[in-house]
Amino acid sequence: MRCSKAHKLISPYIDGELPEREVSELEGHMKVCDKCRAEFEEGNDLHNLFANMAVFKAPYGFHKRLMANISSGKTREISGIPVFVRFAEAFVIIAIIVIGVVSGSFLIQGFIPDKTKEVMASLSLDVFDSAPPDSLGGVYLAMTEERNEE
Repeated sequence: MRCSKAHKLISPYIDGELPEREVSELEGHMKVCDKCRAEFEEGNDLHNLFANMAVFKAPYGFHKRLMANISSGKTREISGIPVFVRFAEAFVIIAIIVIGVVSGSFLIQGFIPDKTKEVMASLSLDVFDSAPPDSLGGVYLAMTEERNEE
């Protein structure tokens, strides 16, 4: 028996619903397969856990009240207020973020003097060489340029 078939038969085996022929095949497989035996033990422990649980009785008339509510079609009405409140909360949060970004950009533009803008422009990457000539990258570029010229 293959493990895939054994996995399908473990639950019916635990519940006592497996035919006798398949019971002997599954038991023979679990004797040689540790993985399937471990899965059986885990399933059996879970089955025993539920089998030993305390049983509670429903209050008197619970079933009749439940069935009456289902058959009458009583359902809770959904009011639009909670949905409106959620949309209002989201709208307020988005509005605060947008106002913060816009006001922040106006504040930054007013505080940056012209000299600072010049310094920032001088630090642009266009000013720097892509690879200094005495670096490894510069030597590589020089070598490849000579080959391209030939």
